[in-house]
Amino acid sequence: MGIRRGYLVGYNSLQFCGWALALVRAASAAVRGGKVSAYGAARDAVVMFQVGSFAEVVHAAIGLTPSPLGAALMQWCGRTHVLLCVLDATKSLWSTTAATALVLAWALTEVVRYPSYATSILGKCPQWLNWLRYTIFIPLYPLGAGAEMKLMYDVRAIAAKKKMYTIKMPNSLNFAFDYVFFLNGLLIVYPFLFYSLYSYMFVQRKKKLGGEKVKRN
Repeated sequence: MGIRRGYLVGYNSLQFCGWALALVRAASAAVRGGKVSAYGAARDAVVMFQVGSFAEVVHAAIGLTPSPLGAALMQWCGRTHVLLCVLDATKSLWSTTAATALVLAWALTEVVRYPSYATSILGKCPQWLNWLRYTIFIPLYPLGAGAEMKLMYDVRAIAAKKKMYTIKMPNSLNFAFDYVFFLNGLLIVYPFLFYSLYSYMFVQRKKKLGGEKVKRN
């Protein structure tokens, strides 16, 4: 096995283990229904492995993987913003249904995606796993995106009250930033960004699972 293949197999295997841990912790907390929320139980693993997935943007940028750089960057930025700037920064949201749905949707997606990548690199991806990889996103991507939007919508009142991430003028940079305004704008464009990514996945599904060949622009 070459260095490139060995690295990618190792990376995807490590990510699988991290997200599997997050899934077990979140699901256990959700079933128990105790004081610890699903996000609270899985927080360390979710933050570590989501932030760490920036490596995939680098992989795409340097040609280590064939993934489109734009799609990889858009997905990482969207997820990481909601995770760090919205959910993790606002503890009152941790126990919400949206937070639980977010963690479960992300973790379920990743415990299928990463082993699919790892086994594909080795040329040993089972047909059932390949099918699951390009099918499970159909319900989970809208669930995850819907949870992300709900969390951004809910945090606006808190952000406005606490002036979260707000930069007022005058200042030495001569720059102002209103985070609530940013969130409002993001909520408007989010469905369009999601549609772009979701459509791309259906193109990939048709290519990977057979049927009529699709020409990529």
